[in-house]
Amino acid sequence: MDEKFRALIQQAINQEELSHEFYGRLAKIAAHGDTRETLEYLAKEEMEHKHFLEKCLTQEGCPLAGEAHDVGLAQILETPAITAEMTPQEALAIAAKREEGSYHFYKNLAGLQPPGEIKDFLAYMSKVELGHKEKVEYLYDNAAFPEVW
Repeated sequence: MDEKFRALIQQAINQEELSHEFYGRLAKIAAHGDTRETLEYLAKEEMEHKHFLEKCLTQEGCPLAGEAHDVGLAQILETPAITAEMTPQEALAIAAKREEGSYHFYKNLAGLQPPGEIKDFLAYMSKVELGHKEKVEYLYDNAAFPEVW
């Protein structure tokens, strides 16, 4: 693995750490226990994503990413204000928008690269982030519309 590729993976790891810290800070300001619990769960998920990426730096290589689908929920959600009084649904809407941004970041960056290892990794990361987005949208759907389930 060349140094440029290692540096790219390290940047992705750093991004997961920033997301972990973001959700952790939100959890600390959340007044409602359910919201705090939701945000702590999302922070924990980001650490799992970091460990997933760290495997990419080892001999094991990147684990396979499952197939994710873009249902488009984040695109129609409004981003609520970050307040101590935010509900679990609002926290999940913020998370869905954040994951949507990460997905588009990697997808667009991959589109700028010539064919090769870096382009493949960025396309792979866009699929991983789409999977995160799909998961958060599922959680949002269950929190916002529990009567459907």
